[in-house]
Order: sequence, then structure tokens, then C-alpha cells
Amino acid sequence: MLGMARKCWNIKKILPQASVLAKARSISEVFAQILLNRAIGENEIDAFLNPALDFLHDPMNLPDMPLAVRKIKDVLQKGKKILVAGDYDVDGVTSLAVFNEFIKDFPGQYEFYIPHRVHDGYGLSKDAVEKAREFGASLITAFDCGTNSTAEIELAKSLGIEVVVVDHHSPQDGFNAPHAFVNPKRKDSSYMFRDLSGAALAFKLLQALTGKDCFEALDLVALSIVCDVVPLKGENRSMLKHGMEVLRSSKRPAIKALCAAARITQENLTSFHLGFILGPRINASGRVAHAKEALDLFITQDPGEALTIAQRLCEYNDLRKNIEADILKQAEAIAQRATVEDYAIVAAGDNWHPGVLGIVASRLCEKYFRPAFVISFGENGGKGSGRSPENVNLVETLDYCAAALTEYGGHKKAAGIVLSKENLPLFKQRLNDFIRANAGKDAVASINVDCELDFTAINDDFLDELELLKPLGEDNPKALFATCGVTKKASAKKVRSGYSIWLTHKDHTYEAAIYDAGLVEIMDYAASFDILYSLEYNTYHNEPRLTIKDVRLP
Repeated sequence: MLGMARKCWNIKKILPQASVLAKARSISEVFAQILLNRAIGENEIDAFLNPALDFLHDPMNLPDMPLAVRKIKDVLQKGKKILVAGDYDVDGVTSLAVFNEFIKDFPGQYEFYIPHRVHDGYGLSKDAVEKAREFGASLITAFDCGTNSTAEIELAKSLGIEVVVVDHHSPQDGFNAPHAFVNPKRKDSSYMFRDLSGAALAFKLLQALTGKDCFEALDLVALSIVCDVVPLKGENRSMLKHGMEVLRSSKRPAIKALCAAARITQENLTSFHLGFILGPRINASGRVAHAKEALDLFITQDPGEALTIAQRLCEYNDLRKNIEADILKQAEAIAQRATVEDYAIVAAGDNWHPGVLGIVASRLCEKYFRPAFVISFGENGGKGSGRSPENVNLVETLDYCAAALTEYGGHKKAAGIVLSKENLPLFKQRLNDFIRANAGKDAVASINVDCELDFTAINDDFLDELELLKPLGEDNPKALFATCGVTKKASAKKVRSGYSIWLTHKDHTYEAAIYDAGLVEIMDYAASFDILYSLEYNTYHNEPRLTIKDVRLP
């Protein structure tokens, strides 16, 4: 039987390079080490700490971008039609909304198509090609999908329909490329940044088509960057930082309506709000209804209509939570029957709602710290979602499992699969074989800690440095610190949704917030203990405050 993953603290040492960097940049050694931990080289520091839009690369340097621009303009100038296809998640919806900033000036010549998650599944489907034929389109432009859709592209070509793909998923060997294939992950790409989100690529296309900076569309790009969990480095960091500024002052009816429906203040939006409050609501329509409603929200100019749709998305999100809780309970029961000899968790059931499989897989992956696949079988076979910790690359893993799968695709830590029920045992075997050979059996959750820190190093200047790390997210997490031999002034007190405790180390005392009752029990038990925490500024007490992530006995 599996238990929750133990947590191993991987505490980084402060390297000699940090001291050199600190002197050169007039920053603290700890902050210099934090930058090194994020692989920020000295020549990248200015762009990282002050991510300006001047750092954005020329969109025409993306593979096939000039070809895509010529084709789209040629079709529209000749009065022909385009089917604009996208995925049903936040990245796909915002990609279409970004492209709408250009295509809206050609009424009657375009139609949007988003697949239904249950009936159509992910990607550029044959149904999309059929819709293009019915619409009389001579071109399909696919956003956040289309990579590896060889059969569908061939079908379109056979019907005299050309295809332009603007996507960021990893191409498989043997993929028969479309007329234009704008993807920085192409093996022949020389573009200087590989990790753009789908909507960021749509933004690049928008710039290339209009010849303008189009910075007003960065609010949509910011949503995609956070919700699609792409690395917050390079161009992504610049677009997110300035996209957050656009979001806070945006007059777009969709943004105002979403904030009102979610009861959050638009002027105070952070990446947290995007990832955990707005994003789930946008995604909910694609999970339990149809993502076209989310797209309608982003393209309407009517504030009343926007608010009505936003409120409906909140209702969908509540429904999604209930469905998720039920399936998670069933998947947990299956996971509990696994053993330590299982290198991955595979939970499968009949007629589980496909809209929440990825979320449930994420919960299992986080709890047991191993790859997790959650699969729903129906009349037409099984569809599943996988999530993985850092130590397993799902793209490489699924390549090895290809013989057991009908379709698959995705990213390093998130993927989707299609398979038959009779191939489930083979999939489990191949999955375990690959992880055993390449990642090893590691049931210990390793938490990367930026460094060991004395309370004497905590002050306002250091917190000001930590503010420069924002916006935070994938590949740029909130800084974590470890302090050993901490004592408490008194037992923790319950406050709202968590606990408050005052901790002392080397004659310095700070308040700490805790949101895990199990950690409070350890603190109550021991006279002294080691803590793992992040830092923030407590405006109420006008001093730094710790947020405890883990506790262990010395």
C-alpha cells in the first residue's frame, strides 16, 4: 500500500559564485544564490529582474511565420474563408481571443471552432476538418493544437483545404507538417526562445499580421502563460509582467466580468488570481459544458452579456468541483491498492467525466510523488490524462509506451492519451519499465530549498529583493528557505483558515502562518525543530512573516 510521499529537503549551499555575483550587482549573497538556483546567468540578470518588452524577439524569426502571414492575408484578401480552430483550455481559448483582434475586421470570412471535450476530444479533429468543408473554408488556422495531427491535415489537403498550425506542443518524428507550421519547438527552429504559450504564439502572429506592437492584447497572453504553466523566463516573463499591468487596468468586458463574478478586485490581480481563481472558471466551461462559452466571454463587447457568461462559468466551476471530488475518491481507492513496486499510478474507471481527469491526476501525482494517469473508459475506448513530477519526462515516457496507445501528446509534466481497454495492462507494463530504467524508484518528494537562512538575515531590504522575483510561477517559484533549531514562544493559535505561531531563532522572533494541522502537531510536540518556509511582508505588524511549508525534528 502506498502512503503519502515523504519530503526530502534538497537545501542548496551558497556557492562562491554567489559572493562574486553579490559584489558585482550590489545584492545580498542569499539573493544572488536564489538567482543562480534559477539558472539566471549574469548576462541574463537585467532582463530577468527588469523584464522589459524591448526584450521581445522579432515574430518573423519564428519558423514559417512569414509563410503563415502570407497565406492568411492572401486568403482574406481574395474573399475566401478561414476556419479558426483552438483547444478547449485557457491557452486555447485565449489564443483564439488574441487572433480575434485581427480577424474580427473580416466579418463573414471566418468561423471559430473549439472541440467538445467529451464528444470530440483534444486536438485538430476530423470533425474540425468537416466543419471547415461545410463552412466553405479554404484554410484552417489551428491554435494550441495541430502538432502531430497528420491524419487530419492529410484529410484537409484531400478536400482542398490548406492548414496553418500555430502551436507549442512537441512534434513527434514523422509528423507530416502543414502548409505553415509555426512552432518554436521544431527541431529546425532557430528562434531564441522555445517555451512560449499558445496564446503568446498567437500574439506573435497578431504582431506579424498587423505590423504593430499589440501590447493591449497582453492581458490575454498573461492568462495563458500562468494557466498553461509555461516557464516564467525569457519572453514569457516579460509578457507576463506587462500583461499583469494591462489586466489590472483593462477595460475588456471579460476581465471586468470575471473579477466581479469571482469577487476579486481587478486592480489587485496577481498571478495567483490567474492560476487559482480566474483560470479554473475559464477552464470549467470546457470541462463540464462547452469552451465556446468562454470564447464568447472574451470576444463580446457587451458588459451585461459578459457578466452573465462569467456568472455561468462560476456555476460550471462549482459543478466541476463536485465531479472532481467524486472521481478523486474512486481514484484514491485504486491508488491505495498500489504497492511500492509501482513506479507510476494508473487509475482507470468506466464513464468517469473526462473534464476532470487531469485535475485528479495532478492530485495523485502531488500526493504520491510519482507519475499518475487517470483514465476513463467508455463505448469508444479510453481517454486519460497524465501528470508527472520533475524526475520523469512524460513526452519521452509516452514515446516508449506508443505500442500500447492509439494517440498521445503533451508536455514534459502533462499529457493526454487514448487507448483501448485491452491495451491497459501493456500500457502499465511499458510505463513501469521505462520509469524503472530511466528515473529509478524514488518515492521521496524532493523539495528544492534555496538555502539555509538565519533569522538574522531577514529584514526589509531582503524582502525588497525577493519582490524582484515576481511574477512567480513555473521555473521561478517562490523562494524557499530552511532554518534549523527554531523554538516557539507559545503554542500555535487557530486563526481563520490556518494557525499563527511566533518563532525564535538567534534572538530574532517573527510570526509564522501554518495551513497544515499535521505540522502544528510536530511543533507542539518538540521543544525545537527545523522549518521550511517562504517569506512575505506582514503589513498588519509592519514586519516580515513566515509561511511554513514543512517541519521536521532536528
